Formats: sequence, structure tokens, C-alpha cells
Amino acid sequence: MKTALALLVLAAACGGKEPAPQPAPGKPGGAQTCIKTGCSGTVCAAEETVSTCEYKPEYSCYKVASCEWQASGGCGWRQTPELAECLKNPPPDGSGSAVGTGLPAPM
Repeated sequence: MKTALALLVLAAACGGKEPAPQPAPGKPGGAQTCIKTGCSGTVCAAEETVSTCEYKPEYSCYKVASCEWQASGGCGWRQTPELAECLKNPPPDGSGSAVGTGLPAPM
């Protein structure tokens, strides 16, 4: 009897809960503010984030990439053909110009 009661209490505590509600996007109109962060500016997140401090040539591609709220409900990089091309063939000098865009790196 005690075992059945214990199992019933355990089942109610573990299985009876609904999943925690997902936080709604923070800005009116459904847009969450996303920022470029991390040591090398390669993290797209809703708040300042710490990352390791190394540098790779492809990191310069993110200087001209758009960090924005995604339909999936989180921050992420806009996946453009220019970003994909730059990541496949990053500028060796770290100039930050995405290959084929002609856009200079922001100051």
C-alpha cells in the first residue's frame, strides 16, 4: 500500500506537470533584440556572452553579417548567400569584407 501511494505521489510530481512556458520575444511586435557578442564578435545572442578569445579568418565574415531574431524563437545569423560564400572562402587578411558583397567592414 505504501509503495502504491509513493508511486502515485511520484507520478503526480514528475509526470503531471506541463512543460515550462517559453519566454515570449521581448519587444512589442514580436521582435527580440539580438546583439553581436563574444570575444571575436561571432556569437549572436540576446545578451552579452563570454566566449574563448581566438581568431580565425572566417570570423571576419561576421563583421558584415546580420544578427537577428529567428522564426525558431532565438537569435541567430541571417543565412545569406554572401555569408555562406565568405565562410567557405574567408578573406585571408581578416578585412571583414564578405566575398562578393563589396561591403566594407563596419568601423
